[in-house]
Amino acid sequence: MILGAVLAGGQSSRFGSDKALAELDGRTLLARAVEALQAQCDAVVVVGREDAPVPTLPDRPRPGMGPLGGIAAALHHAAEAGYDAISAIPPFYYDFSRDELKAHYRALGGAVPLPLIVYNFGGRVGRLTNADLLELLDEPKVIGIKHTSQDLYLLERFKRHRPEAVIYNGFDEMCLAGLIMGADGAIGTTYNFMGDLFVRLAKAFAEGRIAEARALQVVANRVIDVLIEVGVFPGTKGILTLMGIDVGICREPFRALTDADRARLADCVALLRQTAEA
Repeated sequence: MILGAVLAGGQSSRFGSDKALAELDGRTLLARAVEALQAQCDAVVVVGREDAPVPTLPDRPRPGMGPLGGIAAALHHAAEAGYDAISAIPPFYYDFSRDELKAHYRALGGAVPLPLIVYNFGGRVGRLTNADLLELLDEPKVIGIKHTSQDLYLLERFKRHRPEAVIYNGFDEMCLAGLIMGADGAIGTTYNFMGDLFVRLAKAFAEGRIAEARALQVVANRVIDVLIEVGVFPGTKGILTLMGIDVGICREPFRALTDADRARLADCVALLRQTAEA
């Protein structure tokens, strides 16, 4: 299950009025945020206000603490509702030091009762070193890492360092390679529309049918090649729409799909259907 939380307890001091109730095309910003999350999450809550179209929560431990109070409330609610773990990227907007990033994860683990999965996205977020990540794996509340990196040697080191840790492979185009190097599973964007292919791939790998697993990875990568060229997120939404699940389009500055893009994506859908029937 995935819980979505809208943080709506801000003072709107710069906006000049209650931002959550401001309207765009006849609908409040709060309603738009809730509806966007409802399309992706099993449950949605609004934190920091009492009037909302879904269940609400007060900031924790008290109002006036900014976004952290809203996040803390959502995480405690998740624990009480039976969710399994927190997956959290490191803060990356400011140039935080390695010690600050490690302290962030330790504070997050100590603030809520749920176990924690660290998100390692190579050079994209934060500046944690390989040694830092291995150190975090020794934290009692850390139960695993999502490893979105081409460094599969490091993925193997995670499992060797702490065999019981849950390690997720992050790059869809390297799913089979990640499994071979010890990943327990995988989390990826393209699983939204070709999850069945990756389930078959994982089953073939587990049963020792490596050539079949590799053939399925090649099919997936042919689709991913097209996504990289047209834009991964616009392309993913385009494929879902072609499959009958209209999820709209990406907001600017993501580029809009052209007719030529959609034709290429339609070929991808045909390839996936052909593979599913094989």
